[in-house]
Amino acid sequence: MRLPIDVSLSLRSMPVARSLVLTVMATLLAAADWLPENRYVDPDHLEFALTIALGLAAVTLSLHDRLDAAAVARLRNRVILTMFTLALSLGLAEPVTRIIFRDVTTSSDNGGFFSRRWFRTGAVQLNSAGFRERGFAAEKPAGVYRIVAVGDSFTFGNGIRADERYSAILQARLPQHFEVLNFGAAGANTPGHRSLVERLLAEIHPDFVLLQWYVNDVEDDDSSGRPTFHPLMPIRALHNWLNNSSALYTVANMQWAETQVALGMTASYPDYLRRRLGDENSSDSQLDRNLLLDLVARCRRAGVPLGIVLFPDTAGTDFGAGYPFAYLHERVLDVCRAQNLTCLDLRNDFSKVRDHRLLWANRLDHHPSALANEIAAQRILDTYSTQWAASPRGNAAQ
Repeated sequence: MRLPIDVSLSLRSMPVARSLVLTVMATLLAAADWLPENRYVDPDHLEFALTIALGLAAVTLSLHDRLDAAAVARLRNRVILTMFTLALSLGLAEPVTRIIFRDVTTSSDNGGFFSRRWFRTGAVQLNSAGFRERGFAAEKPAGVYRIVAVGDSFTFGNGIRADERYSAILQARLPQHFEVLNFGAAGANTPGHRSLVERLLAEIHPDFVLLQWYVNDVEDDDSSGRPTFHPLMPIRALHNWLNNSSALYTVANMQWAETQVALGMTASYPDYLRRRLGDENSSDSQLDRNLLLDLVARCRRAGVPLGIVLFPDTAGTDFGAGYPFAYLHERVLDVCRAQNLTCLDLRNDFSKVRDHRLLWANRLDHHPSALANEIAAQRILDTYSTQWAASPRGNAAQ
């Protein structure tokens, strides 16, 4: 049987320039499979770029051989027109996207165009210790009852003004001899909280530690198993540049990540945590529990009361039986009961807000909004103000 392609054709029958280019590209493509991981060149990105280049070269040469000069010119003009139209559309879409999302301060991953713009505007002012808090003296003034709020980006106040955070609201509503200091650090988790609390106990001698907890604290220092998402632009350096510079790309890339979960291309975050920590006797579950118990013990040894306020995930609408992280909340509450701690779970309070999106910092960021912080501050006052006022320092100036 005669083959449909004349296999006698080879690189030798091609012009020298073509043969050289295709041979070099094919050789590099084959070599990319064997290139080890290194800090200079990502083998996957190199292989992707070479594959695209080799394919485009083959298509270009094929069209050049099969079309006459006039047809090649028409095709070239159409390609140029298409590229120009696409570039013009994207150029117009970028400012339009910025206008549409002008109210957005940050995005949920604390990165990308919006978060960088928010930080550039000077919305975040840090003190000499590196925290988003006013300056203060390490030595506690006489007669002052000092409360320290320790937590992650929820306490830091991602996407909202400093005076909208629950710590600032507490400061405004408590008597003048109460001092509320915010030590929120974006990305902090249970080990980080424990280390920070130990430092604060030794250096600034708080009268009360208020620990803000969120579901991702249970990952501790190991987030390597988190679901991964393929970016719209597979070349990492170009993806980072686009994500930091373009509002349009940031929004599209966030939507693409959600689409990957919906299509089953990657696991959802609730499924990942359930798989990793669903068993309360697993090594990860026991590790997190022991870290939390150690934090409690350190406060006890220093003679400083501890309270824990649990912030739920507000991405969904069900904070009851259908809430995917209920088992993690219950484990913290079990520790509170066993250690005789007064703890506050905000699930029920947040469930009273009919439109859960009002609890978001903005439509692209599920961090607590000003309203969520207002609710949290009032419930913290309801829960702890009597305990604070009953202490010698808390009652000093009343």
